[in-house]
Amino acid sequence: MKHYSSFIKRIITAPEPIKVKLLKSSNPKIITAITEIIYNIINKNIKVSAANLTQLKKFKKVFYKLVSVKAAARKQVLLDNPSCLVPLKSLFK
Repeated sequence: MKHYSSFIKRIITAPEPIKVKLLKSSNPKIITAITEIIYNIINKNIKVSAANLTQLKKFKKVFYKLVSVKAAARKQVLLDNPSCLVPLKSLFK
């Protein structure tokens, strides 16, 4: 994941139209890395502050769907909900 951290940071911090373009052009390994980050947050392997946790709870259904679907459908889940990545901004400071 360290290999893709700069590109993931760029996706998370970009405005929504650019975020969609970056997600469309990203390879499956980047989508898998984003999914692993969310999976580790769900399973409490990555510590998140209480303020960020409340922001993440708004997208709880999207995150569970992202983690549960197969790898081929993950990109479409992210493209349908590009704003769900905004709360992850605090992890990439």
